[in-house]
Amino acid sequence: MLLRRCFLFPFSASRLAVRRSLHIVLHPEIRQALQHQKPVVALESTIITHGMPMPENVLTALAVEEQVRLNGAIPATIGILDGRIKVGLTREELTTLAKKPREQVIKCSRRDLPFVVSRRQSGGTTVAATMLIAHRVGIRVFATGGIGGVHREGQESLDISADLTELGRTPVAVVCSGVKSILDIPRTLEYLETQGVCVASFESPGGVFPDFYTRDSGCKVPYNLSSAKEAAELLRSWVELKMESGLLIGVPIPEEFAAEKTKIEEAIKEASSQAKEQGISGKDVTPFLLAAIAKITEGKSLKSNIALIKNNAKVAAQIAASLCEVSTNQENPAQKTFERKPLVVGASILDLSFRVDDHNRDMKLDGATYSAVATQAAGGVGRNIAEGIYKLYGDVNLISAVGNDQMGQTLLQMMPKALQRGLILADSHNTSLCSVIFDKFGDCKLILGSMEIHQSITPETLQAHHQLFREAPLIIMDSNISEQAMASILQQAQMNKIPVFFEPTDMFIAGKPFKLLPELTKNIRLIKPNLQELKTITEAITGQQVNWNPDTDTKLPQAELLQQAKAMIKKIDGHFNCIIATLGDHGVLLSYRQDADNDARLLLDVSKATPPHCTRFYAAPMVHSIVNVSGAGDSFCAGFITGLLRGRILDECVAAGFVAAEKALQSESAVPHTYFSNAESFETRFKQTVKILQQQSI
Repeated sequence: MLLRRCFLFPFSASRLAVRRSLHIVLHPEIRQALQHQKPVVALESTIITHGMPMPENVLTALAVEEQVRLNGAIPATIGILDGRIKVGLTREELTTLAKKPREQVIKCSRRDLPFVVSRRQSGGTTVAATMLIAHRVGIRVFATGGIGGVHREGQESLDISADLTELGRTPVAVVCSGVKSILDIPRTLEYLETQGVCVASFESPGGVFPDFYTRDSGCKVPYNLSSAKEAAELLRSWVELKMESGLLIGVPIPEEFAAEKTKIEEAIKEASSQAKEQGISGKDVTPFLLAAIAKITEGKSLKSNIALIKNNAKVAAQIAASLCEVSTNQENPAQKTFERKPLVVGASILDLSFRVDDHNRDMKLDGATYSAVATQAAGGVGRNIAEGIYKLYGDVNLISAVGNDQMGQTLLQMMPKALQRGLILADSHNTSLCSVIFDKFGDCKLILGSMEIHQSITPETLQAHHQLFREAPLIIMDSNISEQAMASILQQAQMNKIPVFFEPTDMFIAGKPFKLLPELTKNIRLIKPNLQELKTITEAITGQQVNWNPDTDTKLPQAELLQQAKAMIKKIDGHFNCIIATLGDHGVLLSYRQDADNDARLLLDVSKATPPHCTRFYAAPMVHSIVNVSGAGDSFCAGFITGLLRGRILDECVAAGFVAAEKALQSESAVPHTYFSNAESFETRFKQTVKILQQQSI
C-alpha cells in the first residue's frame, strides 16, 4: 500500500521524564530537548560572575554556547536570578547576571542554594551546584574549565572543594581540563579515588592528566578515552550500572594555548603569596588567584582559560551527541534501518484569514471597516509539507522557528507533537504571522506577512541538528530561510550525499540559492516551481532574461502555456533530476531524467552526471466541493515525496500528489486533519487516479 498511516510507525515509548521543581525554571528549548532525548550540555555560571572580567566573561559564555551548538548539542547555562534557578539562560539573562555588581552576586555551591533562593538573590553556580541542578533536571553531561580540589597545604587547612564530594554523590559526567593548576593535584586525584569517582583522560596517550593551564600535571589516571564515541560508550555503561557517583573526563588544553610549566608555576606561587598577605580565604581564594595570575602573566593565562573552556564545550557536545546516538541504537537497534525520516527545513507560520461577508459592498482598500469572518490555522510552506509527510509517510523531522510568545503557543497547539522535536523557540523574534484578506467572492485582495523569525534558523542551529541531516533520505528546503541557512543545509547535504527537494515558495525569492550560492546547488535534485517561480529560477541559473509575462501569459490556452513552460525548462533541465512545474488547475508538467521512468528512486541520485530528460504533462483530475486552495501545492509535495520514498513508479508518485492535493482542496485547513478515514478509501481513489493519469499523459 502506498500511503501508510502514521500509527503504523509509533515513536519510542521511552521519553526522558523532565523533573520539575518549584524553584527551577527550564528554558522551553531545554525542556523540549530533554523530553525528546536530544543531547544537552550543562554549563556553569561562575565563569560569568566570578571567573572572568567584563566583557570577556559574557563573550566567552556566548562563545562556549556556540561551540556546544556547532558540535551537535544544546547548551544549558545554569544560573540564579532573583531567587529563580534558571536552566538555559537567555542572552539577556546572561548579560544581566554578568553586569550585576560582584557584591550582589553569590558564588553558589550546594550549601548556598537554599539561602540564595530564599532571599531571592542572584548567583553564579559552581561545579558542585551546576552538577546538582543538572542532575535534578536530567542533564547528564556538563562542561567546565577546571574543577576545584584539595588546596595546596590542604593537609593542614582541610580546604577541600565541595566539587569533589559532589562528584562522589551526583551522577553527572564532568568534562574539564583537569584540576585547576593552583591546587594540589596528586592529593585531589587521591580524594576522587576515595569518593569512587571514575576519572579518565581524553585523547591523552598513557593517561596523562591535564592541569588546566598545561597539558601534563605530572600525574596519570587509569583510563584514557581516544574519541567522543568511546567516551559515550563509557557513559552508557555508567548509566546502565546506575552509578550514583559522577564521572570526570580530563581534556588537555589545545597545545597552542598551553602555558609553559615553569612560568605558570612561578605565577601561581606569587599569586598565592599575595592571597596570604591580603587574608583571602574560603570561596574567594580561587577567583582571587585566577585574577592575580592573569595580571602576572599579562593576560596570557586568561587567553588560555578561554581557549580551554571552549575546547571542553566542544568535546562535551560531541560526547553528548554520541551518547544519544549510542543510546538510541542500543534501545532500538532496528529503528535506524526500519524508517529513515526525511528532513524539512522551512517556515512555520500562524495564518489568519479574513473573508468579507458584507455582500452589499464591494471591498476597497480605503481604510473603511468591513464585516468579515476570521479564521486561524497553522501554515508555512515547510511546516505544511512536513505535516503532510508526517500524516502520509509516517514520520518526518522538521527544523523551523516559532516565537516564545502567545502566538507561538497557539501555533504549537495546532501542530502534531512529532513536528515539534526540531523547533527553535526564539526569544528575540515574534512568531511569523500571515494575514490574508479575501473579498466577498473569495478572491485574495491583500496578504501581509511578518517573516523576521526565519532568521533564527542559523547555520549554528542547523549544525546542532547534524544527526538529522546524516540520517535523512531526502532534505526538503523552502525559500523562506536566509542565504546563510541555505548554504549550511546545502553543505551538509553535499557532505552526507543527501538529495535536496527545493520548494521555491514565492517568485521573488525562488532564485535565491541559484543566484547567490551556485557552487552549492548540485545536490538540489528536485524542484517544484509554479510558472512565475520557474521564470525566476531560469533567469537566476542562465543569467538571461526570460521573455514571459506572468500577468498575462498565465491566462494563455493550455497548449501555449505548456509550450512556454517547456521552453524555460529546456534551458535548465540539466541541473536537476526532476522539475515539477505546477500549472494551477491545468495540472503539472514533469521534466525528469529518462531512466527514472522505470525506477523513480533515481530522482534521488546525487551523482553529478544527469542523463537526458523527457517531459510529460499530467492533467489535474476534476475536484468537486473546493473549500480552500492555500495548501494544495504543499499536500501535492507531501504525496509525491511519500510515493518517491516508498519506491513507487513515477505515475504513482504523481497520483499520490494529486490525491493528497484533492483532499487539501476539500479541507478548511491547509493540511487536512486526516487525508483518508481508512486505507480502503485511499486505495480506491489512488488506483482511480493512477489509471486516469496513465490514460491521459502526453
